[in-house]
Amino acid sequence: MNKNRKSAAEIMTAGCLCFRARRVSRALTRMYDEALRPLGIAATQLTLLNAVAMTRGQGTVSRLADILAMDQTTLSRALRPLEKAGLVQTERLPEDRRMRVARLTPAGEQAVDDALPLWTQAHQRVVAALGVDAAAELLERFDAASAAAHPSARA
Repeated sequence: MNKNRKSAAEIMTAGCLCFRARRVSRALTRMYDEALRPLGIAATQLTLLNAVAMTRGQGTVSRLADILAMDQTTLSRALRPLEKAGLVQTERLPEDRRMRVARLTPAGEQAVDDALPLWTQAHQRVVAALGVDAAAELLERFDAASAAAHPSARA
């Protein structure tokens, strides 16, 4: 390879939104994981619990997958440990047995409630590091990017 020419990897990573988004996601996840460790749940699990909670018992696996920008198979695999822990219950809809709905159990509702102060501390650290205005702008831009990439995922 010509040493004066940039490699394909250098070209792609120099301006790659995906590379940076994945790196930021891993860093933030690690920070939230540390904050949530006393509860024995990971940030990714809290994200799932929150999505289930937001659908108020009406969250079909298909709808949750859209909200979370995940495929249904990956979501089903991610829900299994939460079901085994007694935090989430999934069941088939009586009117359409092909559809499954996910609901928080009372223990799942308690886990979300218990997570709030720990999540708040982690969230405040991120906002303080970024600044309030930058954090608010990032929220808007993340939502816009998600909507552009996956229009059916609007919560």
